Amino acid sequence: MNIGQTVKLIQKEYPSVTISRLRFLEKEGLINPSRSKGGTRDYSHKDFNRILSILDLQENQFYSLKAIKNNPKLLTNSGKVQIVIKEYSFHDALKKSGLSLSQYEDLEDFNLEHRKDIFSQDDVNRFSGFSYFFSLGFTAKNFTIFKSMADRGAGFIDLVKNNIEDTEELDIAVDNFTSIIGSYISGDL
Repeated sequence: MNIGQTVKLIQKEYPSVTISRLRFLEKEGLINPSRSKGGTRDYSHKDFNRILSILDLQENQFYSLKAIKNNPKLLTNSGKVQIVIKEYSFHDALKKSGLSLSQYEDLEDFNLEHRKDIFSQDDVNRFSGFSYFFSLGFTAKNFTIFKSMADRGAGFIDLVKNNIEDTEELDIAVDNFTSIIGSYISGDL
């Protein structure tokens, strides 16, 4: 795979990754993709997995690049500790999701986001979704339809909550609601 294809695949899990970042990892000696006769980088499956390991160590386990370089054993799966992050600062939520400050401010202008002190993983996941669509050329104005759909769906879910007290039954109802909405969206009617 060339560098552009590799970045696109990695951005599914790490939206903030860029071509420059992969070049930097190579410059630092952490990855060494082969080269074609024309000099184009050719990333193997092994290179791809190594990059994912490095990004996991940096972004999910908070190791510095220096620590990763000085401790190559970190790149093996032995002794891997998974840290679960429950709260993010504004800056960290944007960085993790790949959403830029100006994109976030556009979302605020359309009342799709509201600034707060602490952000959850759900917030980061939503930001990642926005980031993906921004990368396809959508604008904040395009997302107002999502807000309208969510507001209407929330009203229905409130109605369901008021009629179902059992949490397992409520989960089943929400899953069924999601299936119905998903079928309308995909056009399976």
